[in-house]
Amino acid sequence: MLLALTVERFISVCYPAQARNLCGGKRAYITVAVIPLSTFVLYSPYVLLASVATCVDERGMSIFTKKESTWLTESGWFKAYKWILELVFKLLPVLILVFLNIRIIRTYKALCEKRRRMTNKVSGEQRRQYAEESRLMFLLGGTSTLFFVCMTPMIVLSVTIHDAWTRHYAFEIFRATANVLEVTNFAVTFYIYCLFSKDFRETFLSTLKSAKETSVGASLFGSVSGVKDAVKHPTYP
Repeated sequence: MLLALTVERFISVCYPAQARNLCGGKRAYITVAVIPLSTFVLYSPYVLLASVATCVDERGMSIFTKKESTWLTESGWFKAYKWILELVFKLLPVLILVFLNIRIIRTYKALCEKRRRMTNKVSGEQRRQYAEESRLMFLLGGTSTLFFVCMTPMIVLSVTIHDAWTRHYAFEIFRATANVLEVTNFAVTFYIYCLFSKDFRETFLSTLKSAKETSVGASLFGSVSGVKDAVKHPTYP
């Protein structure tokens, strides 16, 4: 999803004449629907990774355990499939993000410099616009840097993991660190957008406001408010 947002921003900044046709609302809905669907389809072989096996213990009771599908995990095509997944979903997006954000920053800075040269006096509105431009630069640089730093250890882990390494303490530390960094990337990106993008904050707040006005949203927010009131002012029999 972050890559889709970056592509949309790249088209809007670098090719503004084609942005209306390539970044319309209908295409956005299609993109949002296709991304999770294609991800589910591509990761569907993992459903066959293991199965539930029934065993009987010494007391004669049935117990259920997970049985690995060795016919799948030890096959050559499945190992190649995992390599392709890591390249397509982790390494390739990192490289594309870095390239597109560099292009966006260079193009946007050139446009800002050209606009400043054409403007003799700087008004208060222009100062606010310059500040927004600086925040946009931090947004682009921050998201791409965060994605690169947090996803690179997981990429290295995924393509180099070996069963013999799992018995080493240093490898376990590296694996835990890579997992934490990957989760951190997905968790922090939203806050970076909220911090540096005014449009993103306004859109997010308007979405919450419109959801609160609907029947489902009103019931959800109402139940949350009811829980808060019950916690603040408990009633005792």
